[in-house]
Amino acid sequence: MRKRVMIEEPWCRECIRTGVSPPRRTTVADHKRNRAEGGANVRENYQGLCDPHSKAKTAKEAARARWRNRNAD
Repeated sequence: MRKRVMIEEPWCRECIRTGVSPPRRTTVADHKRNRAEGGANVRENYQGLCDPHSKAKTAKEAARARWRNRNAD
């Protein structure tokens, strides 16, 4: 799947969405909705991201997971 995403989306989707010019190259095949939150391993749930946008998204997802775990007790 990673190879397919890299071919189909050579430029970071988030760079394009936010107007980063020039957009950075895709380096990560990212789940739009992560697996822990119910995302599936299907093409429609993948997007191409650059490293900075991938790391920022992962940090937000980790914060949500910590919040859920804290409030589950």
